[in-house]
Amino acid sequence: MIISQQKRSENIAEYILYMWQIEDLIRAFGFDFGKIKRDLADKYEVEPILKNDIALWYEGLIESMKSEQIIHSGHLAFLVGLVEDLNDLHFRLIESPHHSEYMALYEDAIINIGDFRKKMAVKEKISDMEVCLTVLYGFMLMKMKKRSISADTASAIETIRALVALLSQKYKEFEEGTIEV
Repeated sequence: MIISQQKRSENIAEYILYMWQIEDLIRAFGFDFGKIKRDLADKYEVEPILKNDIALWYEGLIESMKSEQIIHSGHLAFLVGLVEDLNDLHFRLIESPHHSEYMALYEDAIINIGDFRKKMAVKEKISDMEVCLTVLYGFMLMKMKKRSISADTASAIETIRALVALLSQKYKEFEEGTIEV
């Protein structure tokens, strides 16, 4: 909860990736709130009231995931909505004459986005930002498992990382009302 609040206010893409990780963690714990409370929430070194809030946050996520029927896969509706918001801003920036630096990064990444989309082999078309975030999430998991990737893949991921980083910055500016789109 504490980390998610900080990430949400600072970097929307990092927030989404963090929350995807939390969803997977909840699945790994088999939706067992007792285990999550004991092994995660209770490990925070904070005041008891905040520790209780963290436990309640996990409990709320568990209930939401169950009610939204995303037990084995999928993402919470509010996260899906954020990805859609990011994708909407992404296309608004591409179409805007005021964001040439974003357009340049998109031109660097567009082929890689298409290549990764093909490798995902999903039946429905997924948005550019869902592809980008899925790639970054997969890369994060590979790093955690200490798996290596080719130099070409690393280069492709870097174009996506740079695009998403700038989009996250623009999203924050958009939320603050300090950007023209």
